[in-house]
Amino acid sequence: MTDTADIAVVSFDKFIHGDDEDKRKVARQLYDAFSTVGWVYLKDHGIPQERVDGIFGLAKTFFDQPLQEKFRWRLQDAELNQGYTADGDEANGGVDHKECYEHRRFANPCCPTEADLPGFRTTIDSFYGQCLSLGLNVLKCLAMAMELGDDFFDGITKKADPQLRLLHYPAIEKSIIEQEGHARIIPHTDFGLCTLLFQDSVGGLEVDPFHTGDFKPALPIPGTVLINIADLMQRLTNDRCRSTMHRVVSPKVSGPMLPARYSMPFFIHPDPEALIEPIIKEADEIKKYETVNAGEWRTYNTKKNYTKLPSAAA
Repeated sequence: MTDTADIAVVSFDKFIHGDDEDKRKVARQLYDAFSTVGWVYLKDHGIPQERVDGIFGLAKTFFDQPLQEKFRWRLQDAELNQGYTADGDEANGGVDHKECYEHRRFANPCCPTEADLPGFRTTIDSFYGQCLSLGLNVLKCLAMAMELGDDFFDGITKKADPQLRLLHYPAIEKSIIEQEGHARIIPHTDFGLCTLLFQDSVGGLEVDPFHTGDFKPALPIPGTVLINIADLMQRLTNDRCRSTMHRVVSPKVSGPMLPARYSMPFFIHPDPEALIEPIIKEADEIKKYETVNAGEWRTYNTKKNYTKLPSAAA
């Protein structure tokens, strides 16, 4: 038994710079990780650590503003799912102690302007583009490894509108987080195709790959992005790839106070009109899931998380 989650570390360099054989070897490594524990640490992925650190600094600048200032960009519409959410706005079966800012590809009406926060929108837009490019390459790896045709996911991501989330977990007493039903984020699975996660050095993320209740720390590894499979991908691959439980709890620190923590997940979703139907590759294979509309699936799951949104007049 290990003290940390057994998650492979895979270099993406040969996929970015290698020939076709190199790309397929990397694709197989990713698929092997996603079909066992559902997670992989990806290094040499093309987004420098200095760039990631700069976005963390920008996130801190945003969250350091007074609460009433952040409320100017408060998320009002669960379907659009863009803007600021305060501690308590997101309720998904427990009490999460965090605040967030959500950014989208096509529409960001609740984003600070250049006059509000100089450089914020343009920098976040640019980083979003880097995450989108990386995420689509990860999908291409899955298509290659499953022999679906290298461009399989292109057909359902032409109008994909992923969600970049800046997350801030304020410094808090450890005793609050360790109460029953409380966490920095309670146990959950993601509900899209897959998620890219950049995390700072504080720690606290834990994963339960086999849904046995045995959560193990997924410790930060500098220079890597942690990638996990989400529910729609598990449905699409008919359980070949695994969407697994994870949570954020108290990291192993001494003293009664937990330090502030920052992370940035990038949630990849297919086109809203895409129909997600399990891929059947064997003659005797049983289809394990019904077909779902990707847009309806996303809206339904998002609304479940936001039961405490303010009214538009708030």
